[in-house]
Amino acid sequence: MTNILCVADGGVTEEMFSDFKELEKYGAKVKIVKDSQVPDITGITNRMGVIEKGGVDAAPTCPELLEAAPEADIIAVHVASVNKEVINAAPNLKLVAVLRGGYENADVEYLKEKGIPLINAPWRSANAVADFTVGMMVAENKNIARSFHDLKNGKWVKKYSNQESIRDMRKCTVGIVGFGYIGSRVAKRLSGFESRLIAWDPFADQKAITDQGVEPVGSLEELLKEADFVTLHMRTSEQTHHMINAETLKLMKPTAYLINTARADLVDEEALISALKNHEIGGAAVDVFSEEPLPENHPYLSLENVTLTAHLAGTSSDTMQTSVEIGVEDVANFLQGKELINRRA
Repeated sequence: MTNILCVADGGVTEEMFSDFKELEKYGAKVKIVKDSQVPDITGITNRMGVIEKGGVDAAPTCPELLEAAPEADIIAVHVASVNKEVINAAPNLKLVAVLRGGYENADVEYLKEKGIPLINAPWRSANAVADFTVGMMVAENKNIARSFHDLKNGKWVKKYSNQESIRDMRKCTVGIVGFGYIGSRVAKRLSGFESRLIAWDPFADQKAITDQGVEPVGSLEELLKEADFVTLHMRTSEQTHHMINAETLKLMKPTAYLINTARADLVDEEALISALKNHEIGGAAVDVFSEEPLPENHPYLSLENVTLTAHLAGTSSDTMQTSVEIGVEDVANFLQGKELINRRA
């Protein structure tokens, strides 16, 4: 019998994890525990912020996971850390499933060292983020959030700082940086707007880009020079850290908009604030920040050419359940000796 340990939290709940019981038809036994440290979405966001900045060892070990780990052959988590302490406590561990788009809360290198496969749910929030990204483009270009704010404060404003450069999307070039699960879905949505679409992703299959009616470009610099909207969809790494910085921002058109619904670390925040203050670019729409929640005195809050949201892009009632569906499918593959679809280690 294969013992599957599922660690629920305030995002992927015990009820959602109950779908794993479908795997009992393959001779598995499913146990579900609740991570008491992250009981709600705020706790999850805070936990992932800690891990993204400090790595998997920066977060505390889930006590419920650690207690149940010795009997587990498979561990499935949402944001609970699968660190060395947990891995060492599970002598029978054969597979780890992190039901997130990322997998920063697992010690990937140690799992590789132990020969334990790691899977994740890479596209679980892709549709939600793609929808949100297009909404952020339109909101910033058309001043939707600014007008709402002004009306709430008794102001009837008909002219904003970008008045001379408000564009119809069909007349715009959208540059997609990263053409994975999210970037490709952004492109699908924008095809209905009749925008010209270009993309840069040195890791993507270039034919997959052209097959979707998108023009691949040879460099980030080329994309930044051509695009009226630059939307970021890369993961953070040594190569992508502050890929948008003082130098690369200077390559953008003075009327262009930067959209970041991906990771705060992709952008040098101080450089972007300076560019917005000096109107070196048309504006920005930002959902992720180097410090969250955003402090009350943050410079972004004094700018007139930025649309801000509280790390909401992946929020959808469908996202969490989708992550479970992806996880169940791949664990079923493992139990049947089939190839893992979403293997990361």
